[in-house]
Amino acid sequence: MMFDIIKVVLIAMLMGFGSASEEQHRLINFLFNSSRYNPVVRPVVNESDNVDIRVEIELDQISDVDEKYQTLKAIIWLTQRWVDEYMTWDPADYNGLEEIRVPSDLLWLPDTIMYNTKSEGSNDPLMTVYTKVIVKYTGNVDWSAPLTMISSCMVNVHLYPFDVQDCDIKFGSWQHDKRFIDYEIGKVPETMLNLNGEWDVLVITGVRTDRTYVCCKGKFYPDVTFNIKIKRKPLFYVVNLIVPCVVISTMAIVEFVLPCNSGEKVSLGITVLLSMTVFMLVIAENMPATSDSIPILARFYVVTIFLVSFSTVMTVLVLNLHHRTYKLPRWIRHVFLEVLAGVLCMRDHIALPSQPTFYKSDQTQFELVPSIGGDRNATNEVKDEALLMTTEFMDVSENGGYRDGVNKDSYKNSTARLNRLLVELLGNVKFMAHRCQEKDHEENKKLEWQMVAKVVDRFFLIIYIICVVTMDFIMFLQINSMEKTHRMTVEDE
Repeated sequence: MMFDIIKVVLIAMLMGFGSASEEQHRLINFLFNSSRYNPVVRPVVNESDNVDIRVEIELDQISDVDEKYQTLKAIIWLTQRWVDEYMTWDPADYNGLEEIRVPSDLLWLPDTIMYNTKSEGSNDPLMTVYTKVIVKYTGNVDWSAPLTMISSCMVNVHLYPFDVQDCDIKFGSWQHDKRFIDYEIGKVPETMLNLNGEWDVLVITGVRTDRTYVCCKGKFYPDVTFNIKIKRKPLFYVVNLIVPCVVISTMAIVEFVLPCNSGEKVSLGITVLLSMTVFMLVIAENMPATSDSIPILARFYVVTIFLVSFSTVMTVLVLNLHHRTYKLPRWIRHVFLEVLAGVLCMRDHIALPSQPTFYKSDQTQFELVPSIGGDRNATNEVKDEALLMTTEFMDVSENGGYRDGVNKDSYKNSTARLNRLLVELLGNVKFMAHRCQEKDHEENKKLEWQMVAKVVDRFFLIIYIICVVTMDFIMFLQINSMEKTHRMTVEDE
């Protein structure tokens, strides 16, 4: 008795006391009379009958798709329709009143839950939503409510960020099997109401299934599953992840163009490699820790890091060739400076060493002859003796004999001394010529190795460009192939 009084008072409060018509008062008192209706009892006259629940959803907006935790957060409008055999009346008895709106807690409600929920509050929002229910005179009940659902979604990151995901939202009764409650799919929307900046809804489909569980053998539990196929908008990731990766990878080309004498080739390669590693870590933070598949963007970064590392190794090899000083083997000269240089059209860019133009002596080794008083004194002595001999020679030529005070022996001694000094000076000149010739040979050897390094550097540059272009082409083909597959799947559905 007390329960009936509380229910009547609650109904009066909710209906606004004076706002409802007399017919609504009479109808509500009739329908919710405790002797006639109990909200905990299934609304069927015959206990062997089941209640058919038609489930419909309207996808309002996708809030978030968490790839790392593999969840879908969406705002949906959930509608459940069924027939309550106790909620019937004759509109003629109530001045043509055909439907009423009453609080949902006054009626029997199905224990529909979302099976694949991953929200912290479990199914509390679904079970405790307090929206009004539309009841028609035929017994049809419409219960609609906006809900924020967090469901599990097995994210396939194989084509990230050009991926298409299939996320399921599964509804069913928790305690009633098919004998008591049955489900069917109602209207299925094609798209969501509000657009999302990251995802596009391709198609929404529904399917009904009967399942048996280990806990309850022999019982079939019906459920309805709505599949939401969504496609990611890749522009954000192209601008913030792919374009920087392409730009950084092209910086490795500058590494080959940079001259070896600059000393910055290896430093540039290491800097590019560190930059790629930072971007790789950014991708890894947003990806699930799974080994089922590797995102195509992550594979792109891995291959790019490998190519940049390989370019650094090739740069070290080029620098090693550039700084060699021993004699260039003939087969290396033939392979690189003749064959490969011709293939790469670099013959005009190779400055081969010219033949030495220094004086060559029959002697194989020259030694400096020590002079008394040093080299400068020896040179002065040669000058003095040459001046003296020139004067004496002029005197002899003009007078037809020797000058007074200069005899023949003295002239011969001066001549011998001058010859000795000239021989000594000539030896020093030959030694310097030999040292210059040796230095020229060493420079020629270095120049040959530098030309080899230049050809190898150009060869590695072409290999790197071919690898980068091939990698980008293969990535494009994979993305294009998968997009065609998804497009055909959507058209078939």
